[in-house]
Amino acid sequence: MPIPVPVTTSSTNSNTEKGNLPPRCNKRKTSQIWDHFKKLDGNSKTPRAACKYCGKDYACHTILNGTSNMWSHLGVCKKFPFVIDRKQKTLVLEPKPKIEGGDNGEENLVTVKAVGYNYEECRKALGKMVILDELPFNFIENQGFKSFCKVMQPRFDVPSRLTIWRDCLKIYLVEKEKLKKALKDQCLCLTTDTWTSIQNINYMCLTAHWIDEGWNLNKRILNFCQVSNHKGETIGQAIESCLLEWGIDKILTVTIDNASSNNLTIKYLKRVTIGWATNI
Repeated sequence: MPIPVPVTTSSTNSNTEKGNLPPRCNKRKTSQIWDHFKKLDGNSKTPRAACKYCGKDYACHTILNGTSNMWSHLGVCKKFPFVIDRKQKTLVLEPKPKIEGGDNGEENLVTVKAVGYNYEECRKALGKMVILDELPFNFIENQGFKSFCKVMQPRFDVPSRLTIWRDCLKIYLVEKEKLKKALKDQCLCLTTDTWTSIQNINYMCLTAHWIDEGWNLNKRILNFCQVSNHKGETIGQAIESCLLEWGIDKILTVTIDNASSNNLTIKYLKRVTIGWATNI
């Protein structure tokens, strides 16, 4: 019969197993800001750090201050070697417009112009591109366009489609105010037309024509809107509402097609413009 042998637990093995485990590291990752700042000797409760380039010091308490103020300083530090001067410009060659009948020598076809990078101007130009080329707002979120912008100007952060929509709206409001000033005290000739889309939706377009002080013929679309029907009074009310919105009270003529409903449109406009500066 085998004799049972008592088994004893060795504390040495236990300690050895614990000793084989990797030591726990509680050290936090060091921020890259300390490549540009150094801590100053002083009160440990209110520590401060100085810029390695210009010497300006900031509070750097881990909880109370953080590193945001030091990062902000790097963006304006005049001695920071990696800052790109926003006022610095680049010389480029810009083609001169050709003068008809003039004698432009080959050496005078271009002119030197100093240009600089401006994020706001790039945003505005991008909004105008979307408007002029009638692009969808999500076009700027395509990977191909983002890659192109990254190569062309790495500093330009491509905005989202909602941001570019707001930029386009701002451009519209600015241009609308400019047009209002141009139309002030002008006697206008109006043309209008209506049609129905394949979705059975009624639309109306109103265009203004006038001659400015330089005897130049101008044409601008004042309104392109949806209307409930093609009845004469409905069209007249839409035109009246548009003219009031633009502050127009001087009308010389209104040109329309020969649809029978347009007779009621003209009668309505004659009635509502009796008290205006000029009427139909």
